[in-house]
Amino acid sequence: MHSSMISEYDEEFLIKKKVMAVLEVVLLEIIFFISAWYFQWLYPSSYGWYSKLIMIFLGIMGILSHRRIRNYGLFPKNIKFSIKWSIYILLLFLTIIITGIIAACIVGFLELKVSARLLLIDAIWFFIFVGFAEELFFRGYVQSRLNEVFTKKYRKIIGVDFEWHQGTLITGVVFFGLPHILVGINPLIRIYNISLTHIIIAAFASFLGIIFGIIREKTGGIIIVTILHGLIDFTVYGIGRIIGLMLSNIITIIALFFFFAVFFEKILKEPLSEQQ
Repeated sequence: MHSSMISEYDEEFLIKKKVMAVLEVVLLEIIFFISAWYFQWLYPSSYGWYSKLIMIFLGIMGILSHRRIRNYGLFPKNIKFSIKWSIYILLLFLTIIITGIIAACIVGFLELKVSARLLLIDAIWFFIFVGFAEELFFRGYVQSRLNEVFTKKYRKIIGVDFEWHQGTLITGVVFFGLPHILVGINPLIRIYNISLTHIIIAAFASFLGIIFGIIREKTGGIIIVTILHGLIDFTVYGIGRIIGLMLSNIITIIALFFFFAVFFEKILKEPLSEQQ
């Protein structure tokens, strides 16, 4: 009887910890959305810059509030490993992007001319205000926080043997992927637009959110996922300015195919020293 009471107490305590962790991350995500809606109402053409600064701030505050910075993605287990694979991924995307642009030139399919200044702004936006901001918040703070209480483990991911946690799954789908549906919503200015495109993007983002989370678990940091996240969005939208969204999406799909075919399993399988 005594043992049963202790077990029930432990189970209730764990449930309370899970509820508190979920409420915590929900609160910060709600704060972000309210801030984004407000800035969209106030600055319709540039609200994204302000809202992503809020996201960075919330991510940092969330991490600092738990005083375990090294466990929250800011420091990879092996900095050389993260930099090496970030460079490999960057070279992969650049090779395919350049090949795609050359092919578009040959067939005369260039969408429009884009200045170097505009491409630089796009790069800053997608790598810092999208890639870094979202990976800091979701993979650095939210995933780390949820993995502290959602400790169930999975053994595989898309056919690759790798142990990863339930908190990573919840973060990738519930807190990162599905909220993409809300991109077309802003109650402050009475916009309620949920389309099939938003649903498809949310499904794709859920899948990528899990992949980003697993790489973050492997490396202990957000460097690789920040680069990969930024590259995906920059290729779709930044390069899309040059060759059109249809071709830029095709290029992105090709780059991701080679990433999963060549790099993904190697990143998860390569030995990773804990020493920096």
